[in-house]
Amino acid sequence: MPGAVMEESDHNLYNLLGLGPKAKDTEIRRAFRNLVTRAHPDKGGDAARFRLIQQAYEVLSDPNKRSHYDQTGKIIKTAEEEFMDSFAGGNYRDKVRAAETSEASNISEQITVRQSKEAGSHGAGFEAWMRGRGSGGVQVFTADDVIDQFGVVKGSYDAVPLPRIKAHAVRCSGAGRPREVLGVEAEELPAELEWGQVLVSIRYAAVNPADLYTVATGGTYGQEHVSVPFVPGHDAVGVIVKTGPGVKGLQENDWVVPLKPFLGTWRSLLVAGEKDLLRLAPDAMPMEQCAVLRETLTAYRLLEDAPGLKPGDCVALNAANSAVGQMVLQLASLLRLRTVAVVSDDAGGDFDKTADWLKSLGASVVLPDRGNLKAELDKLKFFAKPKLALDAVGGLSSTRLSDMLAEGGQLVVYGCMSGKSPTWTWHSWVFQGIQVRGFNIRRWVQEHRKRVPVLLESIAKLVNAGKLTAAYTEYELATEFGEALEHALERGKNTKVLLKVSDVGVQY
Repeated sequence: MPGAVMEESDHNLYNLLGLGPKAKDTEIRRAFRNLVTRAHPDKGGDAARFRLIQQAYEVLSDPNKRSHYDQTGKIIKTAEEEFMDSFAGGNYRDKVRAAETSEASNISEQITVRQSKEAGSHGAGFEAWMRGRGSGGVQVFTADDVIDQFGVVKGSYDAVPLPRIKAHAVRCSGAGRPREVLGVEAEELPAELEWGQVLVSIRYAAVNPADLYTVATGGTYGQEHVSVPFVPGHDAVGVIVKTGPGVKGLQENDWVVPLKPFLGTWRSLLVAGEKDLLRLAPDAMPMEQCAVLRETLTAYRLLEDAPGLKPGDCVALNAANSAVGQMVLQLASLLRLRTVAVVSDDAGGDFDKTADWLKSLGASVVLPDRGNLKAELDKLKFFAKPKLALDAVGGLSSTRLSDMLAEGGQLVVYGCMSGKSPTWTWHSWVFQGIQVRGFNIRRWVQEHRKRVPVLLESIAKLVNAGKLTAAYTEYELATEFGEALEHALERGKNTKVLLKVSDVGVQY
């Protein structure tokens, strides 16, 4: 079975259904129906036991899975099933969700606790004082922290010499239109790798809206800024070809992607700090898909971090034809979520063709980003109001998304392609009760770095099983950058433009 994995079962599946190994298919179905009624959490049953009963039936009702289980005692899982079991703690796998494990105390209880003798102790007072100091209250400095802040004295280590190569690099000369301020140049590599540095051979670099915004503004991304001239590019995938002194976690032939913006990835060879790169397992998935890993991670987190979603619920998103949008639609389909895909129709493209393509990815409804989207859904008799809306555009597009939301729904802002801030009426806040929050995947990765390897493994399994992919178009960095830029600037292109590096430069 393609993309299948095997998992040892901790329970005898036949015993869970109260049957023996020779039970007939009819007996298995009847036993499951009887048990599922009594064990259902809504009937007072235990949620964990209910999940085990479901799993037992899913295996024993499938001839191939049952035969394999009878022979080996192991359960076959497809990549999709494993994803469903792991995503959001398995909540999407179950037909019911487990009750919340804890509830917030009410104000009266909190007052009682905080006025108690224990709450007034010296230890409790010190903890409250430290919390009042904010995130800078407690800091533990390691040797690496000292090195990051003050560096390492040259001469105390042996630098690693680099070959004399003039690499290809795109350079931005100043703020302005990308066509006018960008050009490919030859740049000399530094003579040596200093402490903590590595040399990366870039294989694919994505051309993203954030990159073009940084070029147009002359070096701005979020709250950070670099001076011109600079090499653009925030995202890429590359291979380590040489490591400098003090490098501990990376070695030659490791695959890496940037952890921070402004590394200047639109070049053939990159010298970067080890701490600014995230290691990937080599050959874990196609390298082209690694180049759009930021978009994949964004889509994954936008759905997994959404509170209270369950199969059958509705999610709305604009820029649905973007790389993030494509990923959201595919993941939502796997999770059995309904989706309202909103796309711009003012680019002169074929809207019907785009709509059909997005539906093939899992979209339930596709709408043009104009007018009253809520009224359009009513005309289509699509009455499932979205509980979650994902905004990558801003401006009036975000307003249209918020109007569609169910009462108490959440709108997550993760981009602003229009360059205009999202706006909502006060009625949306007060009477509709919508909740709004922002999301940035780079910040999430920095704050949850230990969780990233497991997340990447889950994504790789879906990609390799053909369940998750992003459309892309390749252009050679050194010779086809102009054409790549023109394509990236097109509206409604429905593909991610990748700069491929086959030629690293020339020796001199």
